[in-house]
Amino acid sequence: MAGQGDAAHQPVTVVSAVVVDADTSRRLLLSVRRPSPYARRHPGVLSTPTLAVPADLFALLARQLPDPEPGIGMHPVAGPRLRIGRGGHTDSTAAFVLENLFARKLGLAEALVDGSFAAVAQLRFRSHDQVDDPLGTGQSEWTTMLTYLIEVTDGAGALPDATAAYSRLIWADPAKLPQALAQRDALLLDMTLDPIEVCIHGLCIRVAARLLDQIA
Repeated sequence: MAGQGDAAHQPVTVVSAVVVDADTSRRLLLSVRRPSPYARRHPGVLSTPTLAVPADLFALLARQLPDPEPGIGMHPVAGPRLRIGRGGHTDSTAAFVLENLFARKLGLAEALVDGSFAAVAQLRFRSHDQVDDPLGTGQSEWTTMLTYLIEVTDGAGALPDATAAYSRLIWADPAKLPQALAQRDALLLDMTLDPIEVCIHGLCIRVAARLLDQIA
């Protein structure tokens, strides 16, 4: 993937979770990224929960997918359904990675261990894009991302309001996402967000809108 603008030859490899409440399709989990010493880019961006993973692990997750098409794009795929929680981490590499995302980024380590949180996951998109820095540095990252649909079957209430990774975690109406994205207005999803600090931007949220349109 060399030659993609000013980005590094090796892409940033990311897993994204489009988390919905299985009891109702009208609740979508969104997060406001909190800056940290090890995650300086994209603070204040409203996004889906994501996890950067090593390139070799990403290749393992994508090993059964068709070879990626060159250039920018969002490509639908249909992976197997995976169990998250209640021992699901031993079922597959993907389930292990997704449980790591829930534990590391969403504060659900204890709920995963005691079995009070459970979900069903399915790989739905493989995407590639130049992701601009919303801080306006003019620097972009060539990013490749796997997006999983996560349907929470038990323990949605265990999700906290904030974690070390995210200053806010909110349940939003997915039907409002296309308009919020088109107008770049995060407050259409939650009026309590700070309009000065929070923006809606990025590959993960655009793929989420495509995915939710598919399953609507």
